[in-house]
Amino acid sequence: MDSAAATVPSHSTGARRPRWAEPARRARLALVTPVLVALVASGCGGSSKPAVCGKRDAVKSSVNDLLSVNPIADGMTAVTTKLDAVQTDVNDLASAAGSQYQPQINALKSSLSALSAQVKALGSSPSAAAATAIVPAAQKVATDFTALTDAIGSACD
Repeated sequence: MDSAAATVPSHSTGARRPRWAEPARRARLALVTPVLVALVASGCGGSSKPAVCGKRDAVKSSVNDLLSVNPIADGMTAVTTKLDAVQTDVNDLASAAGSQYQPQINALKSSLSALSAQVKALGSSPSAAAATAIVPAAQKVATDFTALTDAIGSACD
């Protein structure tokens, strides 16, 4: 067999290499490609965010909803409904976070419990003065949520 027929030009150096090297190269590529695809799909090197990020966003939305409620105009039922939504979302966030961020999650749960107790103490039709008494507790919820989002920080951004 002619030595020129038994070799193929190399793309990078112009040197000739044996024909058998081409199938070997394709075989290596066939073995490496699925590994690379699996790594990208599993999130290694990808841009997927941890589950805690979506849960954090849900808490943020429900806290904002709670803070936008006017107890006098909207009624205490609206406050209670929004407060329940925040508590549910915080519990979901705590489950997603596991042991991570526990000090911040516990502080938020504590401030939510205090707010919930104050809301229940107001009854169904509080006076304007009594309803404004819950504002500091609602602000504490917002402060504790900010501390939690600061702790989560770069994991989600």
